[in-house]
Amino acid sequence: MRLSAEGDIELQRKIYRSLSFKVFIISFLVQLFAGALICTVLYLKTPAHLARGELADLTIKLGDCDREEAEILIDEFIDRTHIDIAIYDDSDIISNFNIFDEELLLTDFGTKTLKSVSDVRKAYDSNIDYLGFGNSGFKLKDSDDYYILTYFDSGTMLNTMDSSIRDSLPLIVVVVLLLSLVTSVIYTVLFARPVRQLSKYSSEMAKLDFNTKCPDKRKDEIGDLARDLNLMSSTLDQKIKQLQEEIVRVQELEQQKETFFAAASHELKTPVTILEGNLRGMIEGVEPYNDHDEYLSRSLRTVKRMESLINEILTASKMQSASGIIMERIDLCSVMDEKINELNDLFEIRNITVEKSMEKDANIRGNRDLTSLALSAFISNAVFYSSEDSKITIEIYKDQGSVVTQIRNTNAHIDGKDLEHLFEPFYRSDASRSRRNGGSGLGLYIAQLIVTKQNGECGIVNDGNDVLAKIVFPST
Repeated sequence: MRLSAEGDIELQRKIYRSLSFKVFIISFLVQLFAGALICTVLYLKTPAHLARGELADLTIKLGDCDREEAEILIDEFIDRTHIDIAIYDDSDIISNFNIFDEELLLTDFGTKTLKSVSDVRKAYDSNIDYLGFGNSGFKLKDSDDYYILTYFDSGTMLNTMDSSIRDSLPLIVVVVLLLSLVTSVIYTVLFARPVRQLSKYSSEMAKLDFNTKCPDKRKDEIGDLARDLNLMSSTLDQKIKQLQEEIVRVQELEQQKETFFAAASHELKTPVTILEGNLRGMIEGVEPYNDHDEYLSRSLRTVKRMESLINEILTASKMQSASGIIMERIDLCSVMDEKINELNDLFEIRNITVEKSMEKDANIRGNRDLTSLALSAFISNAVFYSSEDSKITIEIYKDQGSVVTQIRNTNAHIDGKDLEHLFEPFYRSDASRSRRNGGSGLGLYIAQLIVTKQNGECGIVNDGNDVLAKIVFPST
């Protein structure tokens, strides 16, 4: 029972706080106030008239009343007009009528009439200066007797609306109440109901259900609000999706950094261990490390490899964290020619033929040194994946606002399991060969970072019996 009572109280509070209830109550009170105001204005603007002017109507009404009804009617008239009235028995001829005749004065006719001759004389003396004195005869419907109504009035003024409002007050109250109820319900339906619907849809949006849309066919302010809510919902949905994508991207970057530094530590550990072994052996004079000339040379080569690896790690770290690169307009063909000339000795050692086809004015916006480093990584990769006495074809051309570079090494193939990992840091499809040739596994990783930082894209695929590397930059 206690829970039920608490539930009823909470329901009442909810009703009182609801917009529908407030709109209904306010509309109802406004309508009542308007009705009362109209009656007040009519009352104030209606001209006043002498109260004795209503005596003719009073006597007519008395002719349709019995004794009891007549007494009530006269008492009400006295209360309303404040006119003194005395009732006389008209048994004698009216020409012999004397208002001070105590035998004719009826003292039992109503409760408000004058009850004694002294009261009559006092009323007569106080009103004689205003000529507010007169007589009127009437007969009741339940009797054959005649009566005389004598009034004493000092000029009392009455408002016509007073009696009209009194007579029609019950009807006015009923009409005003009905109109107030009807208009209040209409206002509630017109305003509170659509707002309540908007509240329902907005609560669904607050739960991140952005598939819910408010009905927005209305052309008024409520329709504008519905459209604004729908726009806000779509915008929030888009922003949340972008934020989720950004969170995933940041998580991937963090994972990549962790993987990168773990791999970097592993790559540095090997040459450090080798160098430590060479030095310890030479210090302790252990065979064969007592041949200092040989092992000092080996240690120097190890240090050089560590230096190269550290420089590549620093370059990769710099590319990852750089917010911007100094960009300029460069001729990609001239950068490619310089890089081919630098690697000419590598081509001769492996007896590889290089053929090139480069379109003029292949200009891009980028960093010349970084672009050269990226091209070097792709060309070196092509050399390492090519057999001796093979051919590498290099092509640069413009295509729909882009500059495309293709590096094709013929009669070569990369396993499918290796293709998807080529741009991962420290990944080697053939670890022994990469180490033998001085590769660190960072070349293509750094190259991809450089290309993407310069708003480009790149990739390596098997193309028939060839391996094709493709690099695309926006042209200028």
